[in-house]
Amino acid sequence: MKDLSYSYKAILGIAFPLMVSNFFFTLIAVTDIGFMREIGVTEQAAIGYISLLYLFFFMAGFSYTRGAQILIAQKDGKNKHKAIGLILDNMLVVLMAVATFLWLVLFFFGRSILESILADPAVIEASYDYLNIRKWGFFASFFGSALIAYYSGIGRTKILAVAIVTMSASNIFLNWVLIFGHFGFPALGIKGAAYASNFAEFLSMGIMLAGVGVLNLRKKNHLFFFKAIKKDVIYKITNLSFPLVVQTLIGLAAWVIFFTLIEKLGKEELAISNNVKQIYTLLGIPTYALASSTNTVIGNLVGQGKVNEIIPTLKRIILISSVCILLFTLPTFVYPQFFLSLISEKGLVSQSIGPLYVTLVALQLYGFSTILFNTIASIGASLHSLIVETITIVLYLVFIYIIFYLRDSTLSEAWTTEWFYWGSLASLSLLYLRFYNWKKDLNNQNPRP
Repeated sequence: MKDLSYSYKAILGIAFPLMVSNFFFTLIAVTDIGFMREIGVTEQAAIGYISLLYLFFFMAGFSYTRGAQILIAQKDGKNKHKAIGLILDNMLVVLMAVATFLWLVLFFFGRSILESILADPAVIEASYDYLNIRKWGFFASFFGSALIAYYSGIGRTKILAVAIVTMSASNIFLNWVLIFGHFGFPALGIKGAAYASNFAEFLSMGIMLAGVGVLNLRKKNHLFFFKAIKKDVIYKITNLSFPLVVQTLIGLAAWVIFFTLIEKLGKEELAISNNVKQIYTLLGIPTYALASSTNTVIGNLVGQGKVNEIIPTLKRIILISSVCILLFTLPTFVYPQFFLSLISEKGLVSQSIGPLYVTLVALQLYGFSTILFNTIASIGASLHSLIVETITIVLYLVFIYIIFYLRDSTLSEAWTTEWFYWGSLASLSLLYLRFYNWKKDLNNQNPRP
């Protein structure tokens, strides 16, 4: 990645393995919910909610790695390969500390947290059974996230597809074995889903670690030496990551609030929203992968000092995202009942169609806005991206209040909160890129020799 032109082909070359990886990674949660359909509505509602709560904690760490990914891409663009290992090593120290902290929080306060946010005793008990086991996955998922950032930053994303596909396949198989009790194993129900997910994540981490050796990258990038904890490196990672972490946590907090409100309406409403969210998440995978690719591509261009190529490259990424979203959502729009029937109980399919259509429109806004926002973060404008996110969430919370407290809204109307959030983020990000003189700032930071 010394001098990439970032044509459509080059962008897709980085993004496609990430699309495959994210698809199969997301499939873990969808698979867990799908298997719970055979157990009961309570378990399906519980695992959907706890998967979201677990994702909330996990994405805090994963978003932190995005700042490191940007720095790695910049070092790769400057051909400073040995500096990459220092970034990865320091990132791992931070992430393992966070994983330990989260494990301790859930060990001591897991049940109390669930009792404070859920109403149904049966859902609370099933949720705790899952979360109490699932908390061990933080160590594998955070370590794996660091490796995903590393491979993405240097543009070597094919190994990620191998690792995540293997993770998904093993998770599906072990779900079948442990949930229902095959090959002599006891039928563990929702606990079996937690064990299966943990094992799959540790297996994926092992494959990515093995890839470092197979591709002879440890010496080239000076990986896993852990010779020094550099405060300035941690500061740079944190500075770049903070707006992305805030955006992710706020977005996921909004999800948790949304599903908490839905849970109080009843088990069926929660199960419907869980099903819709899984399809929504799956269909958004191309854009999520392209947003991650944006961090690599724009970060590499910044490292090379090719400031004038940023906007043309951004337009290519957005066009690819728009086409992918259209291709992915069209079959679901035409045959919603078929796709819903794959993960939903038959009695809930017809009630899920309205909210599903709302999310298909939201995906178009998501595909545009998240790439614009990641561009702001990738050029190092941490303060500005934080301002954009802060204004967006304030507007979003006002809209949430109107929808849930001032109106007697239907479930479909409640899902329009996604339109408002992504539309606001897109508008504010576009205003920054259009009117703020960020090119001058970049040129001053990286003057050409």
